[in-house]
Amino acid sequence: MTDTLLPTVLYHCPCTGAMRHSDASNEPAEKRSKHSNDTKGSSQSERPPVDSRSALFSLRVSTLENLYYCDDCSSLRCTRCVVEEPAGYHCPNCLFEVNTTSVRSEKNSCARNCFQCPVCTHVLSVVESSEGERPFSLSCAVCCWNSREIGWEFEKATGISTQIERIRAAEVAPREYSALLDYWRTVQRVSTASAAAAVGAGSTGSFKQRLAVPSIGVVPEYKAIEGSSDTEQAHVAELVALENADYVSYASDPRCKEPQRIRLHMKLARRCCSCHHILIKPMPKAQATQFKIQLMAANFLPTITLPSRLSLKYSPQLLEGPFAVGRMLSVVLRFANPLYTEMKVDIASCLSGDVRVDVAARQFTLPPFTELWEYDEDEDEDSSGDYNANSDQRGGIVDRHGNRVAIQLSVTPLVPAPNLVIPLHITCLHIDDLVDGEKDGSSMAGSKPAGRKVTDSFWVYAVLGKVQ
Repeated sequence: MTDTLLPTVLYHCPCTGAMRHSDASNEPAEKRSKHSNDTKGSSQSERPPVDSRSALFSLRVSTLENLYYCDDCSSLRCTRCVVEEPAGYHCPNCLFEVNTTSVRSEKNSCARNCFQCPVCTHVLSVVESSEGERPFSLSCAVCCWNSREIGWEFEKATGISTQIERIRAAEVAPREYSALLDYWRTVQRVSTASAAAAVGAGSTGSFKQRLAVPSIGVVPEYKAIEGSSDTEQAHVAELVALENADYVSYASDPRCKEPQRIRLHMKLARRCCSCHHILIKPMPKAQATQFKIQLMAANFLPTITLPSRLSLKYSPQLLEGPFAVGRMLSVVLRFANPLYTEMKVDIASCLSGDVRVDVAARQFTLPPFTELWEYDEDEDEDSSGDYNANSDQRGGIVDRHGNRVAIQLSVTPLVPAPNLVIPLHITCLHIDDLVDGEKDGSSMAGSKPAGRKVTDSFWVYAVLGKVQ
């Protein structure tokens, strides 16, 4: 990473394999919870999974809004470690929904009156003319192309695809295509038989096979079917004698001037690469923009930001430009809880030769989220207020408001770098109230379920600025 990045907080996804040497792997929640308890209190026990000076740093980290969360694995997932599968097909022009069987039979194209102009690829419309026995044709409103130029005229304004198939069936090109397929299948059979006879020349079976092969050892020359023009015959002869497909000219092919059916669009569902749990599943309707399932990481993990007004009050050094090597500066990070349950946070700094980080508030609790705080007009999102809790300030906490807690870090750069990156290992613990008995409706009346403990462990990188 050589380019200077803007101050932000990036999250690391463990899908790259770089975390195999770290303790924050995709282990079950019980094992990771036990490990976090064993290593609690050790401030320099973790190593960052990705070197901030690596050229692949920007590919292995991402913002929280671009990550997914698997609640079965309790781990982050990015766009490179999910399995995509089709959730529905539809035409982008008429928004007609197509099932999977029709997609295969129709060759991934719309079977209705949806065609593209061969000149400008605009959508064609059916127009009516008073001339001729077939008054309907396809016309482009942009470049004024009309299907009458290639002899396509239709009797009805509906079922254009079926009428085009009848027109193509009367042409010589489809029959020529079928004849070419039969010819090359014969060539393939002869080549396979000749190669098998040449390999086993000393065996009895190959001797008997060679006795039957000479009758088909020579492939007859292909001849174009009757009824085709001289231009089409010359084009077929050129394709038969072809040795390199790079020299094929498709501009002279008359089929390139024909309108093509509009390709179908596909809605994708995404699954976890480890447990195949559904992460994203859109609504099947073509007009719908909602999701049936949407497990985004921002809805499960705390949002970590660099608040501007709190930084101006407690860490004015961040606004002074490039940082000096060996000079300690204060950094304020704010954690926001997106869940409706209380969340316990444990922070561990890492072993790094580029920066030394001292975290005073290693363990704290984030209050649950409630909708009432969204309508609080006394303080905006970036306001710090006058927070004078001496006990919290001595513990490293500089601000509390709603479901947000701001902590202060002491950072000392050790070497010059284009970006001052602070790697932190975060462990979050909360109680999931939606237990299996409550989900199935089998919980006893009057009994309160104990809930399930969920432990999430991940790495974050706070990018601050240039060190010189």
